[in-house]
Amino acid sequence: MSPSPYRGPAAPPCLLSKTHFAHRDRAGVDMHSAVGSGAGFTSTTGLDARSRSLYLTMLSWILFRFFPIFIIGFGDQADRTTKFRATLQVIADEDSKGSAIILSVSSGWSAPAVANWQLCFTWLKAVVLRQPQDALVSGSYVCLPRHEPLEPGGVHAFVIEIGAPAMRYVSDLPRALHIVMKEAEAEGEAVFEVELITPGEGQVRLSADAKSPPVFSVVPQPQSVTGLPGPGFDLRAGLQPPLKIQSDEEARGAAALLHRWLLNWPPGAPFGVPDGVAAGETRDLSLTLIEDTELESEGYEVRIQNNAIAIAAPTPSGLLHGVATLRQLLGVALAEGLISVPAQVIRDKPRFSHRGLMLDVGRHFFSVDFILRLLDWMFLYKLNTFHWHLTDDEGWRFEVRSLPNLTLYGSWRGRGEVIEPQYGGGPHRYGGFYSHSQIREVVQYAKERGITIIPEIDVPGHCYAAIKALPELLGHSTDRQNKLKPSPVSVQGFRGNVLNVVAADTYKFLEAVLTEVVELFPGPVHVGMDEIPRGAWSEHAEEEEELKAGLTLWLQTFLAKHGRSMMAWEEAFTPGTAIDPDTEQRPAAFAWKEDERFAVRAANAGLDVVLCPAHFLYLDIVQSLSFEERGLYWAAPALPLQRVYDYEPVERLRRLGLEESALKRIRGLQANLWTETVDSEKRAEEMLFPRLLAVAEVAWMEPEHRIWENFKWKLGPQLQWLSRQEKLEHWNQFCGQVARGDFLRVAPPI
Repeated sequence: MSPSPYRGPAAPPCLLSKTHFAHRDRAGVDMHSAVGSGAGFTSTTGLDARSRSLYLTMLSWILFRFFPIFIIGFGDQADRTTKFRATLQVIADEDSKGSAIILSVSSGWSAPAVANWQLCFTWLKAVVLRQPQDALVSGSYVCLPRHEPLEPGGVHAFVIEIGAPAMRYVSDLPRALHIVMKEAEAEGEAVFEVELITPGEGQVRLSADAKSPPVFSVVPQPQSVTGLPGPGFDLRAGLQPPLKIQSDEEARGAAALLHRWLLNWPPGAPFGVPDGVAAGETRDLSLTLIEDTELESEGYEVRIQNNAIAIAAPTPSGLLHGVATLRQLLGVALAEGLISVPAQVIRDKPRFSHRGLMLDVGRHFFSVDFILRLLDWMFLYKLNTFHWHLTDDEGWRFEVRSLPNLTLYGSWRGRGEVIEPQYGGGPHRYGGFYSHSQIREVVQYAKERGITIIPEIDVPGHCYAAIKALPELLGHSTDRQNKLKPSPVSVQGFRGNVLNVVAADTYKFLEAVLTEVVELFPGPVHVGMDEIPRGAWSEHAEEEEELKAGLTLWLQTFLAKHGRSMMAWEEAFTPGTAIDPDTEQRPAAFAWKEDERFAVRAANAGLDVVLCPAHFLYLDIVQSLSFEERGLYWAAPALPLQRVYDYEPVERLRRLGLEESALKRIRGLQANLWTETVDSEKRAEEMLFPRLLAVAEVAWMEPEHRIWENFKWKLGPQLQWLSRQEKLEHWNQFCGQVARGDFLRVAPPI
């Protein structure tokens, strides 16, 4: 039997089955014809599960399409030199039975078509080659026949099976790869060298505890996926009309969001008419609100069968999550070059109600366009809360129309500005702020995606920018403070960055600011309350705690009058704080310190808690111990991807004494990106990805369903899709490292 032919812009959908290489869904439905025959591989986790690994393991060749290909041609017609590369990925191995391998050859876009050709190489493993059966073998020399042309920019994948022993070392790789093309009878043949991209260890040796990846690469992994009989959704007809979207009145928001995305279906998608779908025939995509107590408030169901897609959920939020799952299914399928999405039904719901991300725009400013892109990424991965850290010592980013000097002076820093240069900014003017109209745009954009925005106005500490911008209002000292000169220095090195809690002007300032905040933001308001330097108000710690408790109560009362709940960092909720956790606008504490005992004490006392421990969820922490890394390391020596993924919040809190009755007080978790060392959008992408995907799975999935090896498998298609279709520019530059098997860390730019 000849190797299965495959042409197109992505990896072939050929996977392992019991005795063949074929793709099977979770219900065991054969999705593609078998390739090859002979002895198969057994697994305790099920052979159909092992087969699914091919989707991701073949990522390597996809990514390398975006990199220059340098190949030397030679032979009878040396002027016909072209560009070829090859990648290799082991997709199954057992020491006693051997290895199953994908060997893919890709052609550069500037290359001519190559017809009537074969791939040849020398290989120590030739002596145990079992598939393909029509391979030509002489000693260590192997030729794999191919008859279909290899078009410019195209790829052919060979599915190969070898006997024991399995591949283990670099010396097991094929060498001296070259293409031989038969010319006309009188002209002989042309030979072209092929560069083999050296695979990483993870592409050759499959770890003993590796689990086969799921049937598709959705993040977070859905709770339940069941294969259905019959055809799924054929992508060859494209996704624009004749696709027809139907929706209930309350589902129109989700339908409109999906419709806008489908209208911009990425260029390069195939738009032929598939068999069985007549020209002009419509294919339905419906969004419906249903009663389903099992799905709860944010759950959803996606059903794909017979060229129709149905999304159902109890709430509009659930419908949006269903749209996000469908968008990933279709996007990854396109990125992998698949012609259809298998028939299946997905049922899913989240673990935590608060799944958040915080961005600090005080230390470095980020454009509205970037904020909107960030909201898109959050929507895709079902993160539903954006914590917008709008003010800090280094910059005030929120326009307050009644106090224009806040942004006229407090939003800028540099030589000659009221705020000195900070964090590599140099002497030039740097900064920016968000106007009311821009904030309304962002709030509406988030609402359409089911995302709540929590604005943070950080008081009474971290107010250096505000005090420097409004010295006539905030620069006064009391007699008590005059006795404490010089003012204490904050953790970040600022002197005089704390509001005077006993001055009447402080409360005029807070009322003016918060009045405009609640006009623009419909949800909770975060008031900071962290890192107040000891001695800012009094020489006596007890007196300072009383003063802080009074300010906290004032803030909660003011916000409650406006129908808003108060959120704050854990320092706001000390034992002496007169906070009522059972008010209609329930306050919430954000537990961020490495000592996670505060979260236990607070939840046991009835206070709602959002978990964001720095040593697990601060994404400004360096990702490795490499000298070239940029980031902080005060909370942990490094925060690599697996450490984020392995974070299991509830079990840790239980060990520290969390009562079972207090579990309901753990609202969820949140990753925080502070930006002292994040000075550009590209750097933000670098620190967010791929760790943000791990955060999404931890926040959404029950711990018993999280499998690290499965998650690693999903990273490749996800990041490749993002880099091509979702404007994730950092991964456009570095996805080649993913192709070499480095799924866990991508190095910073040089």
